[in-house]
Amino acid sequence: MPVEGPIKVLVVDDHASIRRGLCSLINVEWPHLTCVGTAATAAEALRLTRECQPHVVLLDINLAGEDGMALITVLRSLVPCEIVMVTSLSDPRVATQAQRLGAHACLHKTAPAAQLVAAVFAAHQAHDRASV
Repeated sequence: MPVEGPIKVLVVDDHASIRRGLCSLINVEWPHLTCVGTAATAAEALRLTRECQPHVVLLDINLAGEDGMALITVLRSLVPCEIVMVTSLSDPRVATQAQRLGAHACLHKTAPAAQLVAAVFAAHQAHDRASV
């Protein structure tokens, strides 16, 4: 069933400036996208995923020593959402592993803003197709 209203995005990253930047980038796309929350840790990500019921989660690979990839299946089991990984790592095996675990996409943190927004929309479209 397609989502009515803006696509709800949760931002999970251990760096406050990255969280603020990604959230601002998402909110610029209102009324199509809205940032429903930000989390710095795995525990916060789990709590906010339950509370906010995001459609898409932007998830950092490394959360201050916690493994962001380990959260992919857990977050997707809590709510029907898609995951877009963001990373500062440039090893292509990271993206392959993330997608094997169920992430829709994996982008480098230096990717252009338009590419990140496009990945959120594409993840949401995949979510809509899967729920039909």
